[in-house]
Amino acid sequence: MACVMDSNQNHLLKGKFRSKAWAQVLEEAKHLVDSGVVELNLIAEDTNQYGQDRRDGKGLAELLRELGKLEALRWIRILYAYPSYFTEELVDEIANNPKVCKYIDMPLQHISNLTLLAMNRPPQSHTLKLLRTLRDRIPGLALRTTFISGFPGESEADHRELVDFCREFRFQRMGCFMYSPEDGTPAAELPDQLAEDVKEARRDELISLQQEVGEAWAKTLQGQELDVLVDGYTEDGEIFGRTQWDAPDIDPVVFLSPPEDPSLPPLEVGQMRRCRVTGNSIFDLEATPVA
Repeated sequence: MACVMDSNQNHLLKGKFRSKAWAQVLEEAKHLVDSGVVELNLIAEDTNQYGQDRRDGKGLAELLRELGKLEALRWIRILYAYPSYFTEELVDEIANNPKVCKYIDMPLQHISNLTLLAMNRPPQSHTLKLLRTLRDRIPGLALRTTFISGFPGESEADHRELVDFCREFRFQRMGCFMYSPEDGTPAAELPDQLAEDVKEARRDELISLQQEVGEAWAKTLQGQELDVLVDGYTEDGEIFGRTQWDAPDIDPVVFLSPPEDPSLPPLEVGQMRRCRVTGNSIFDLEATPVA
């Protein structure tokens, strides 16, 4: 994953945000669903800005509503949604549309106000208010975020504030990356660049904390019945799937055992199966079909 920190993002990304045409998105989605796809992942440079450049009233909330009308579609997943553009209507649509996964990928980057200011990100007060709103109004929500350790000028106090925030808020999914200077970005020219070993130690502390948080959350799911999309096989031949809280390729998986009930059909890739969680292996779940 790469993230460019630049106060003039449009310059590096060669132009303003442009939304894919409404009809084109719907046509592509319909084609995919007609071909057997049951999950659509929506992703952009800033997904929840979709439609704001057109001013025709067709934004992400309206898109989710329209995609939800595709009968054979089961899941719609929102990836890479920055905290700046969450409308009341969008929050309501995520909460109330049964096909929208109760999962939001929101790259926050940091929580210290001084570091956020240097990154040209929204202030902490905005982010905290939004996070509380999302958890209060969307039952069963899993939040995924990413943070950057060692941004130029990040003090030990800034880092401790981020660690304490992660320990208190307990994101269900979280990744952390070391800051790496990119040629041509203002951040690469900032003073107080941190040593590699400091950046690495701070990243490792956050990752270690998230391992504890993620494993604890996985344990709370034991005994629950969840819908699982059967995804494929591991190199060792184990069949696995994902819950609505697991984006493909970046999140944990569910290792599946054959149905205990001989009357149930065998597991096949592409199925959506109701499964009971029987255990966990760190973040990953273990489950068996019950329907």
